[in-house]
Amino acid sequence: MKKLALVVPSLTNGGGVPAVARFVKDAALRSGRYELKLISLCMASTERSSRLLCQPSTWLRGPQASMGEWEGLPFTHVGANFGELEFQRYRPRRVLTELLADFDLVQVVCGTPAWANTVVGLGKPVALQVATRAVVERRQRDTKSKGIASWWRRQMTRITDRLDDRALRAVDGIQVENLWMLEYCKVLNAGRQLNLRYAPPGVDTRLFCPVAGRLDNPSPYILCVARLSDPRKNVELLLEAYALLPAALRDQVKLKLAGSSGPSESFWQRAAALGLSERIEFVVKPELAELVQLYQHACVFALPSDEEGLGVVILEAMACNVPVVSTRSGGPDGIITDGMDGFLTPLDDAAAMAERLARLIQDKPFNAEMGRRARATIEARYAEEVAGQAFVEMWDSLLQGRV
Repeated sequence: MKKLALVVPSLTNGGGVPAVARFVKDAALRSGRYELKLISLCMASTERSSRLLCQPSTWLRGPQASMGEWEGLPFTHVGANFGELEFQRYRPRRVLTELLADFDLVQVVCGTPAWANTVVGLGKPVALQVATRAVVERRQRDTKSKGIASWWRRQMTRITDRLDDRALRAVDGIQVENLWMLEYCKVLNAGRQLNLRYAPPGVDTRLFCPVAGRLDNPSPYILCVARLSDPRKNVELLLEAYALLPAALRDQVKLKLAGSSGPSESFWQRAAALGLSERIEFVVKPELAELVQLYQHACVFALPSDEEGLGVVILEAMACNVPVVSTRSGGPDGIITDGMDGFLTPLDDAAAMAERLARLIQDKPFNAEMGRRARATIEARYAEEVAGQAFVEMWDSLLQGRV
């Protein structure tokens, strides 16, 4: 049995990256062909596991490795050298190299590619599962913020952008979550032999599944699940779209938000100014069973993001027969066929989102049919058994030296 190391930044932090890591972990275990080791890399600038510039007592000891547990499996968490500097977190370190010494293959799962620089050049194949680029992910933050701290963050983004490209040129295989990233990787690696695939993660279609009577819910709601404090999720756009619905529809259908972090204070101030505070509910950190039920009983799912590498929440909603209205924010564009199994609307267009939401609320037969088509899309392309096979095939291919 071959040894596979799954390397993930901040494995236990929650969010999209650990969700993808969970899927990759399950694909490896389900294959029965790979012995798996989990490694988590530090993301925060002041982690105690790192050697820190501001703490001379750590200079001699260097980065540390500590043990933890995730999804019932042990993992090793590894610090960085002088972790206050973002680019240092993307560099190799001896403790990590030693952990990987007897492994046959490394799979990195991350949001942006620079993390793969920690494990390339070790004489073993590296596969990189990635959602986006740092310069794209941070576009809104870097263009709107001002001051010295913001200037520093922009410099770090420029350095990270170069490290993103370096990693994309150095790894042996790349699995991307969206079509624009696929094209970017093709251009960047022109003339180089590379195992490159559109290979989004899958969803557990047994867990995320439809229930009877979804549209007979006596308390119908529009659902949005996201890290709502993240400006990229642009939950304010959904609020404006909800406000544009006819008053009779707002009286019938609430707006329900769920996630590990809630909307900003300005969101709630705007909701109050619109007279909608009583029509909005926030569910903080729902447990998995509660999250599934939130999906299953939703009238419609809405994702108003400015940028999405993929949008795992879209897959989960569609698997539950729930039609999705999403902005054209990257990842969703490759999942949803507009007008068939969901709707795609322009960025920052509250009126367009409101129109699609209203149609799905008012036309129950159309809502039900679009939901069924959404489920069919998931079963055909994104069920974890189907999507996971692409990863196993890449691992087998890399170990055999083929693309």
